[in-house]
Amino acid sequence: MATSTKQIRELIGDNEIEQAIGLLLDYLYSSTEYDLTDSAVLQKSRWAEYKRKIVSGLAKNEDIDEIRDSLIRIVREIDNRSAKAETQQQKPYVPPRQTDFPPPPPPPPPVKQYVAQCFFNGDPNTYYVAPNNQIVVVNPMSNFPVVVATRTASMNPAFAWIYQFPNGFYYSIDHNGAIWGLNAFGMPMQMGYVQYL
Repeated sequence: MATSTKQIRELIGDNEIEQAIGLLLDYLYSSTEYDLTDSAVLQKSRWAEYKRKIVSGLAKNEDIDEIRDSLIRIVREIDNRSAKAETQQQKPYVPPRQTDFPPPPPPPPPVKQYVAQCFFNGDPNTYYVAPNNQIVVVNPMSNFPVVVATRTASMNPAFAWIYQFPNGFYYSIDHNGAIWGLNAFGMPMQMGYVQYL
């Protein structure tokens, strides 16, 4: 490629513009430098226009200077791209060092410790009792706990504590961990159980 661009430069310097354009286009048609090919075709049409102006006596020296400068810029760009490609091919592959990788993300915050889990018959959710007596369910989509009730002290000595909802509804938890509530007929019924952690 260096000899091709050198020959084109010599032809431009010798004022053999038509031959320089022909050699340049021959070279570019066999390459993948489509933007440079378009530029060279434009210079070919400007050269044809310049030759028509010569016949009619309207040609100016500035026209030929602009064509010559444009051709030189195209040849320089070919040389620059060629040098860049050769430099990239000569560089050996260097595997990335450990310092090239970003540091690992910080560990997730520690999981909130719970003191108990509550399981209800027919309910696939697990409810957790936090040390601050809040009862939460963990949203499976966001993994975010949502407070649903509170653990309060029981006034009845037969029960260890009360599972109290904000609307006043409650379940009683006995000393064995059974969760008691009332059925539709007002009769006590075991609704689930508590597992202490």
